[in-house]
Amino acid sequence: MREPVTIVEVRKLTRCSCGEGMGPGDRAGRIGGRKRLLCLWCLADLQAGREPPRHRRGASAWPVASGHPPPRRRSARAARDRHWSPLIVAVVVFVAVGVAYLRIGVMGESATTAGSGMHVPGTDMVIGTGARSLTGGGNGYDLWPPVPSDAGAQPLGAPAAQTSTSTEFAFIRTADDAGGSRPVAWDPCRPIHLVVNDAEAPAGGGQLLQEALAQVSTATGLQFVIDGPTSENPSADRGPVDKDRYGDEWSPVLVAWTDPSVVPRLAGNTAGLAGPVGAPFYSAKQEHWVSGTVSLDGPDFDRILTEPTGWPIARAIVMHELGHLVGLQHVPESNELMYAENLGQTTFGPGDREGLRQLGLGPCFSG
Repeated sequence: MREPVTIVEVRKLTRCSCGEGMGPGDRAGRIGGRKRLLCLWCLADLQAGREPPRHRRGASAWPVASGHPPPRRRSARAARDRHWSPLIVAVVVFVAVGVAYLRIGVMGESATTAGSGMHVPGTDMVIGTGARSLTGGGNGYDLWPPVPSDAGAQPLGAPAAQTSTSTEFAFIRTADDAGGSRPVAWDPCRPIHLVVNDAEAPAGGGQLLQEALAQVSTATGLQFVIDGPTSENPSADRGPVDKDRYGDEWSPVLVAWTDPSVVPRLAGNTAGLAGPVGAPFYSAKQEHWVSGTVSLDGPDFDRILTEPTGWPIARAIVMHELGHLVGLQHVPESNELMYAENLGQTTFGPGDREGLRQLGLGPCFSG
């Protein structure tokens, strides 16, 4: 795709050419000055050279299982569940076209907010999150917080043994360095710290999170530590460091049980949004994830948990979002949990597991 892309804000309910619904406040692209708007899904497909799928119209967006009725309104708030694609994860918008929170950044003279996203060829548009590619002097490490005391010289855990040769997985971002192409991943030599805003948490929300984290930890070998509660709300401007709130360290991942009044992108049919934020880097070998956000629609989970199979479905939603957090994006295969629509899948599929295994083999940055 070589024509210039202009990012605009959708003003009214409309649909992308692939059927993806878009509403007021959503981001979309206009190619070559034409009037037709394309959702971030289609921009991602064009960037990757894929033919945009034509089956999304009318399909239930992740994570409402096929056949479920539309979410009921609660307290004048619609229970939601549509998904942005993470190509993120700087706009999604918060992170990961495919899903998660993404932020859309524009390449500047000395930096790009490309952290977890993609550059649309022939344009100055970057879809991704938080990481900054820097030019000029420096070595990158001088821009990072001090190594924490709980970091190790070796990985703290090991991913599950390879059980599949499936290639049905996709990474939010890959980096090409001297060792070849690799997925951008988290530092396996330090734990991933999380804080939880439980303002709209459903009954059992803490247990859901613990169980989902355990599944991702087993698959990747990455270690997660919940530091405790927070009053912080999700923000599209959340960066990798917040000294006023968390001190001179990478900000912990924010897991927020919230609703559309706080996170408007949870409106419509969206139960969750998630994505990582990357560290500033000068070279590809320095690229890695250091923070992120997971936003979960508490009213949606309240509804889902009243259903006979509500617990495994709800846990699968959180697992899906955590998959985005550690670096996976949506895939077109419906038997994978990272598929953009929930067709009843409650466990990671073979492609999901292989993608997660590879994300657990990232380099250490704590030495």
